[in-house]
Amino acid sequence: MGGSDVSPLWYWFVFFLYIAFLIYVGLNAYRKQKSSASAEEESNDYWITGRSQPAYMVGMSVASGWMLIGMITWMTWATYDLGLSGLWVVAIPWFLSNIWQFLMARPLRRIKAISQCQMLQNRFGLPARILSAPINIFSYTIWSAAELYAASLIMAPALGISIEAMIIVYAIPIALYMWMGGFRSVINANVVQFFMGAIILIVTTAALFITSHGIAAAHHTTIWSMLKAQPIVNSLAYPVDHAQNSASFFAYVSISFPLIVMLGLVPGWASAEDFWLKAQAARSTHEARMGGIYSIVFNTFVIVIPAAIIGVLGLIVFPPETKDGVLSAAAALGDKGAYNIISTYINSYMPPLLKGLLIFLLSAHTMSTVANYSNICAMNLSYDVLQPLIYKKRNWTDERIVKWARLVTVFMIIINILLAELYNSPVFGATLNDAYFLSSGLLTAGISVMLYVLWWKRANLLGVMLGGLAGTLGTFIFFILENKIWKNSYYTPIWDSIFGAGAMANSYLGYCVIGLVCGIVGVLVGTYVGKPPSKELLSAIADKPIDNNEEFFSGINA
Repeated sequence: MGGSDVSPLWYWFVFFLYIAFLIYVGLNAYRKQKSSASAEEESNDYWITGRSQPAYMVGMSVASGWMLIGMITWMTWATYDLGLSGLWVVAIPWFLSNIWQFLMARPLRRIKAISQCQMLQNRFGLPARILSAPINIFSYTIWSAAELYAASLIMAPALGISIEAMIIVYAIPIALYMWMGGFRSVINANVVQFFMGAIILIVTTAALFITSHGIAAAHHTTIWSMLKAQPIVNSLAYPVDHAQNSASFFAYVSISFPLIVMLGLVPGWASAEDFWLKAQAARSTHEARMGGIYSIVFNTFVIVIPAAIIGVLGLIVFPPETKDGVLSAAAALGDKGAYNIISTYINSYMPPLLKGLLIFLLSAHTMSTVANYSNICAMNLSYDVLQPLIYKKRNWTDERIVKWARLVTVFMIIINILLAELYNSPVFGATLNDAYFLSSGLLTAGISVMLYVLWWKRANLLGVMLGGLAGTLGTFIFFILENKIWKNSYYTPIWDSIFGAGAMANSYLGYCVIGLVCGIVGVLVGTYVGKPPSKELLSAIADKPIDNNEEFFSGINA
C-alpha cells in the first residue's frame, strides 16, 4: 500500500510529530517513576503502574492492543469469503473471548502477583513460572515482529525508504518510550492509538457503505438485494453449504469448524496476558470489571462490527470473479484476496489527503500492538525468569534490577527488529509465518491449561507441568504433521465420525484442538498421580479480590 499521490515529506513530518508525542509520553512516565519513594516502587510502576489505572484506560488499552492488522484483515476475509456465516470464524469467537476475559477479572485479582507466570509460581511453585514464561515469550514475540513487519510494509512506500530501513526507523521510538516508562508508557500511548484505530475502521466502513450504496443505486437496486444475490467465495474449502448465499448466518454444513475455533483459539485469546496484566493494574476490582465491560463495548462496536461490515460490503465494491471455473476473490484484491480489502479500498477510492491520513494512522496505530506484546515479553524474561533465577539469587539491589528491566525491554525490541527483518526473507519469512499461526494454539494448549486450574484446589505442580509440556509438544508435533507431512489431508477418528470425513483437516486448525486435548490429559494425569497441594500453596488464592495496594505489593515483595 503506497502513497504515491501524497508527498513523502508530509509523511515524514507527521511521523516525527508522532515520535515527539511518544517521547513525551515516555518522559512523563520516566519522571513519575524516578519520583517514587524507593526503587521498589519504581519497579512496581514500571511493570504495573502501581495498580492505578481507571476503568476507561483499561478498556481502551485492551481494545487498542487487540487491533492487530492480522486479526482485522482475517475478519474482513471471513465475511467476504463466507458471508454472514463467516462471523463464526473470527468475530463471534473474539466476542466470546472478551466476555470470558471480563469474567476472569475478579478471580485473577485474588492472587498477589503481577504476571501470569508469577501467579503460577505462587500457586504451584517456581518450575511452573519458568516453564510458562518461554511459551509466552515465543508467542508474543512472533506477534510483535509480525505487526512490526506489517506496519513497515505500509509506511515504507509512503516514506520512500526500504522495508528493512523502515523496520528500524519504526522500532526506535517504540524502544525509547518503552525504555523510559515501561507499562505506564504503553498504557498511556494506547489511549491515543485506540482513537487512531477507531478512526481508520469507522471512516473506512462509512466510506465503503457510501460507495456500495452508489453502486447499488447505479444498478437500480439496494445493498441488501445485491448481498442476497452474491454467492459465497469458498476458496479455503471450509465446510460451507454451497447452496446457501452470503446472507445466511448458518451456512455451514455442520458446526464442526465453529466448534474447532471455540476449542482451539478462544481459551488462548481469553487468557492473553495483555488483558490479565491490565485488569491487575486497575485501581480496584470494580474498575477492572468495568474495564472489561468497556473492552467488550469497544471491541464490539469499534473493531468487530466495522471489520465484519467491511468484508460484507467488499462483496459489492470488489465482486468475486470466476477464474478457471472457480469463484474466487476479485483480481483487484491481489494474491491475498479479501485480506487486502482495507488497503486496496483506501488506495483506490480515498482522496489523496484522506488516504495519506489513513495510511499514517494505520501504521502509527500498530505501535500499540508492538509495544503491548514487547512489554509482556520483557516482563516474562526479566521479571519471571531473570529475577528469580539471577537477580534475587545474587542479591541485586532494587536500583540495579530496575536498570536491567529497562535494558531487557530494549533487548526485546531488538529481537523484534531482527525477526521482522527475517519476515522479508522468502525462506525465513515462511517459517515465521508458520510460527505466527502456531502461537495462538500454544497460548491455548501450553498456557491456558495451566492458568485455568489455578483455582482448582486439587491441581498440583506435577499436573500443570505435565499439562504445559504435553500441550506445547502436542501442538508443535501435530502442527508439523498436519501442515508439512499430511498436507491437511487426514482422518480424525472421533471428530470425523461425528461431523464427516475431513471435518478436522479442512479447518486447518487441528493442531490447536489436539494440543488442547494433550494439555488437558497432562493436567489430569499429573494432578491425580501427584500429591495434593499443601495448604501454603492453596493460600496463594485469597478468598476475595485484593484491592489494598499495600497488602498486594507487600505480598509480592515477600
